[in-house]
Amino acid sequence: MPESEQRGADNSFLRFVETAEERARAELVDYGGNSVVALSLLMRRVNKLMAVDAEQVVLGPHNLTWASFRVCFALWVAGPQEPHRVAISTSMSRASVSAARKALVDKGYVTTASSPSDLRSIVMSLTPEGYRQITEIYQRHLQLTAEWLEPLSAPEQQILLGLLGKIMASPRGQIFGPGRAVNN
Repeated sequence: MPESEQRGADNSFLRFVETAEERARAELVDYGGNSVVALSLLMRRVNKLMAVDAEQVVLGPHNLTWASFRVCFALWVAGPQEPHRVAISTSMSRASVSAARKALVDKGYVTTASSPSDLRSIVMSLTPEGYRQITEIYQRHLQLTAEWLEPLSAPEQQILLGLLGKIMASPRGQIFGPGRAVNN
């Protein structure tokens, strides 16, 4: 989409947010002013736009899904682990981890071996190629995230980080604690 059309779409969405605020103010219970409506819509929109951008720019050239990326990232961060541990650290279901594991094994990014502590389970590990790929992919992901955060100064980024951390630490932010899948 050309930049002028994108700006128009952004302005259109912002007008939609304003209309939603007005409608909510007129017809619904007040949950702390218009900011709840706007924050809800804007956080979801930014999250979705960032995810779509990353899927197209970062994962697309490598033919990876978000699920596959998340599995590789968990193995890159924490090292070899059993699938149920990957599911916990990624907030994915075990079935989603299993499906991603199969695709990653086929690509040569992940290997499996019998678990030394539980003979009914396996341990997943990144291959050298998987390690190389996830390092490259994550570097590009960080670059893209930095581009998204460019409009904010360094102090504003720190404030945003603190605010998001505060939301995540709240009782509502803990509702999907360890082991509960949020999004597959």
